[in-house]
Amino acid sequence: MALAAVLLLSFAASSWACGKAGTLPGQIEIVTAEVTLRATPRPAGLVSGRHFTLEVELCKGALSAPGMVLARVDADMPEHRHGMNYRPSVHRLASGRYRVEGLLFHMPGLWRLRFDIVDAGHPLELTHLSTVQ
Repeated sequence: MALAAVLLLSFAASSWACGKAGTLPGQIEIVTAEVTLRATPRPAGLVSGRHFTLEVELCKGALSAPGMVLARVDADMPEHRHGMNYRPSVHRLASGRYRVEGLLFHMPGLWRLRFDIVDAGHPLELTHLSTVQ
């Protein structure tokens, strides 16, 4: 019975984390046929000139994606043809969950976030455009 409770709690935690989109300010969601990626900026919102961290979840359907790895996160300004002045670091927290530190958009404008994922040896690149003030 205790094992059943643990399994139920584990499933509930996984489906809660991956089953529904959040309503947090500035949360980024990218949905493809292969994966759903949710990234929550801390502090909330993307503002130029302020360091921020992303809390990232990778999901397949309503379950966490243990076989997927968030290998790298980077950002650039497509209209200006330059990237960030910092190289962010990716830290695995748990299955399908990551913290990305060291991000800074040093000027306002259109920024493209790029998430490089590896799934069973196959690379996948997800991008998101954000206008930053």
